[in-house]
Amino acid sequence: MGTSYELLVMKLRARDLYDSFEKMTGEGCLLVIVLDVHPQLAEQHTFVHSYFNAVISFANIHLAFNRMNRVAIVAANHLETRFLYPQTTGEKVDRQKDGRLEYLNHVDESIEEELKQMLSRDHNARQTESLLSGAICRGLLYIKRLESEEAISRRINARLLVIKYSSDTGSQYLNYINTYLSAQKIGAAVDVCVIGSDCGLLQQGADISGGYYYCLQEISELLQTLIMMYQPDIATRKKLNAPPPESVDYRAACFCHHTLVDMGNVCSNCLSVYCRAVPLCSTCDVIFQTDRPLMKALKKKK
Repeated sequence: MGTSYELLVMKLRARDLYDSFEKMTGEGCLLVIVLDVHPQLAEQHTFVHSYFNAVISFANIHLAFNRMNRVAIVAANHLETRFLYPQTTGEKVDRQKDGRLEYLNHVDESIEEELKQMLSRDHNARQTESLLSGAICRGLLYIKRLESEEAISRRINARLLVIKYSSDTGSQYLNYINTYLSAQKIGAAVDVCVIGSDCGLLQQGADISGGYYYCLQEISELLQTLIMMYQPDIATRKKLNAPPPESVDYRAACFCHHTLVDMGNVCSNCLSVYCRAVPLCSTCDVIFQTDRPLMKALKKKK
């Protein structure tokens, strides 16, 4: 009796997985990959090729999984954001080479060409953090543009995947929060895969938009992590018994030193956060009220 019940449960779970995969296969999914290409990568010659090869391989897997799937890759460093694929000059699929699919071959060549142009410039690796918030914003705009170009006006099945390597300082706090709220409004989940140390701002974005956040330590595990955790869509992940999310650090970053604070002073006009008392808000130029001695109110003469 017990064995029959277990087999029935396994069949029901398999049917649910098949239905979810069939639904995902029929609709297709637009995956926008936001890739961190900060010059700090150039200092790590041992795994820079593994880093890019894992991302390109994952994009190919996503496209090969379903003929209706689409992909877009936006790269960001400390100076600019750029579409690696699709190119703004238009798509042109060449003839098949080396026995590979023409479309996948075109995607690889487009990404490699744009990466060479982006990394060939002379950058100062310690100048500032990557403009990931701007790249996420461009990814959201790309999703909305594709929705407007659909024959039938409807929301497309789209999500974002942010892959981050470099360290951050929290200087883009407001930009991050605005992009997270925009992603939540249009129903596009923001998945985050961080290499090295945790990033509290990106962890907040994954929790707000309904995405998944994961931090790995070894670059050799990147491709395996992308396939196992980020290839299934949001609906399918609920049936795969994924590990529960960790507690999210919702501390705000102060506008004066760009560090996360537990307690601070908040501007009543624009809600800017400061780790210490300041006489003037640097965002909206409102003068903060200083502590004054209480004065007894004068009674009106009758």
